[in-house]
Amino acid sequence: SNSDKRLPPPSLHSLALSLSPSLRAAKDGPWCALPAVLCSGRRMRMRGFRERSAKCKTERNENEIATSAWGVRRQASNMRGVALLCVCVLALCLQGAEGVAKLPATETPTFAELSDLRGRSRHIAVITTASLPWMTGTAVNPLLRAVYLEKRREHHEVSLVIPWVSTEDQKKIFGGTVFQEQAVQASWVRSWVKKYLGYSTHIRILFYHGAYMPEFGSIFPTGDVTASIPEGERDVAILEEPEHLTWTHLGDKWCEAFNFVVGVVHTNYINYALNDHQTVLPLRPVRAAILATLNDWCCRAYCHRVIKLSDAVPSFPNSITCNIHGVRSNFIEIGVTKIRSSIFGYPRFSKGLYFIGKALWSKGYRQLFHNLKEYRRMKGANLEVDVYGSGPDEMLIKDEVQKEGLAWTFCGPVDHASPAIHDYKVMINPSLSDVVCTTTAEALAMGKFVVCADHPSNEFFKTFRNCFVYSTMKEFVLCLNHALAADPAPLTDNDRYRLSWEAATERLYDSVYSGSRRKRKHAVDRILADVHCKLASWRLLRDWVPLGPDAARREGAGATEETLLLRVKRDLLAVSMLSFSFLTVAALALSNSLTDSSESNGNPAAPAPRTLPRAPRGAATVPTLAPRQPLALFPSQSA
Repeated sequence: SNSDKRLPPPSLHSLALSLSPSLRAAKDGPWCALPAVLCSGRRMRMRGFRERSAKCKTERNENEIATSAWGVRRQASNMRGVALLCVCVLALCLQGAEGVAKLPATETPTFAELSDLRGRSRHIAVITTASLPWMTGTAVNPLLRAVYLEKRREHHEVSLVIPWVSTEDQKKIFGGTVFQEQAVQASWVRSWVKKYLGYSTHIRILFYHGAYMPEFGSIFPTGDVTASIPEGERDVAILEEPEHLTWTHLGDKWCEAFNFVVGVVHTNYINYALNDHQTVLPLRPVRAAILATLNDWCCRAYCHRVIKLSDAVPSFPNSITCNIHGVRSNFIEIGVTKIRSSIFGYPRFSKGLYFIGKALWSKGYRQLFHNLKEYRRMKGANLEVDVYGSGPDEMLIKDEVQKEGLAWTFCGPVDHASPAIHDYKVMINPSLSDVVCTTTAEALAMGKFVVCADHPSNEFFKTFRNCFVYSTMKEFVLCLNHALAADPAPLTDNDRYRLSWEAATERLYDSVYSGSRRKRKHAVDRILADVHCKLASWRLLRDWVPLGPDAARREGAGATEETLLLRVKRDLLAVSMLSFSFLTVAALALSNSLTDSSESNGNPAAPAPRTLPRAPRGAATVPTLAPRQPLALFPSQSA
């Protein structure tokens, strides 16, 4: 077709097409197809030569064909064809020898890739230390976090892992509600979400075995919590109260069982240890020091990332400070309703002061008692306050209030969104033990004034117009008088969004993300995890515990099987706590002597790579987004 009537040499593409039947014939063995491959190539070359020669004879003789540049190109093309044939035969031989061609090795994902929750579906397990119907912050907030994570456009596969306790413990903490089966309790939790959020949730609810300890007022795991999550779904773990969950951990190491582990610190245990009136005063600092060391140890060993809700708690390795809690949508709707009522001339609030919280002196009751007593001394007015809540110190608080003659009215426990709370204008929250007070956020969402102490736990709420912060008794009197005399300002749309769980989930995404290019935890963290696992399973100390397994068998001749099981569970906790107490000094020395210099020569051999999970079948396609750096939420946050 060219001007000189010569055809181009056969291309590599045409050569490969001509060889395809021969390659398909190689399914019985690579060497069986070799004659067919060679013969096919020879016939193709001869046929092309004859066609070109016939077209060229009319213009040039055979000598010109041999010596022309076209002949040189033809020889080069033949050489390329032979090379391609050799490559094809070699590939067939290798495939026949090994059966299946090997896939290229995948690279281990970095922490920056594993911590990015945006752009793709992930398996997320939210693990907490309490469950409904126990109306405590560590039961409600993790549930709402799981529900709103499941609503995200990434279509995460979310599981909520909660403790399953005995019927005796349920009677103590559930207010008389008892569940005989786990499925019944899971159904109760789903119905609560439907009632208070207005829609159903499809999160999966899993259980791990736990035991309620009245001495601590908490539920402790009694086995391997990681075993509750199937191995194929161990991608991202969010540990609500990570120190609490890992004090007595006896199972797989969290950072080896999951791709990425995030700890959310809810409770200021150091403050509770220092102000526990049930402990002898000289022992409180010792208990607080042991607890601080143990918390730092466990969080460093078992978490890739630690999120502090506020700076009210000590710093942890790899920690960041951010309030990732929100309020239910019905609280915001109550605030909007109050604004509408004021538009039509109705009074927004008809009641004055109230306080809501668990009846513990450390939950703000002690500060409220002293502040109102001082207000009466300075102003000569005995303010009336309605108090909502119940707890272990309820009778002690009532006796002190009655003895002092304060005008407190105890109204019992109630949900903060109850209509009985709607008409109050001012909420007082003088607590200094909270990390982030959820009731403060709920009161602000309902459009109320909040008078709270100048404390790191209230740092997030200082930016709201209706929040009055005091640091001295004089400021407390001024804030309280102003709140009683004025009307709260309506919340802006931005303020409502900041209080919502949608905004809290966005802050969670930004806080979880780590820009680290590491693929494995530091050697120090791995050593601390190994030491902790060995101490938690140390059987040598069991004979030192009064209620050891042998003692339980001796004392429980006529006891039920469930009672014996509870004794053994409590023995496990006592053994672990005792071993930690004896070896706290050794842990401090180990923690200080081992530094990250062992990692300066490069990363150690990484474990077998885990592939990032793909979106489930049927989920909407979400474009992959570039990793984002965490927001600078506070100037003091760690990198």
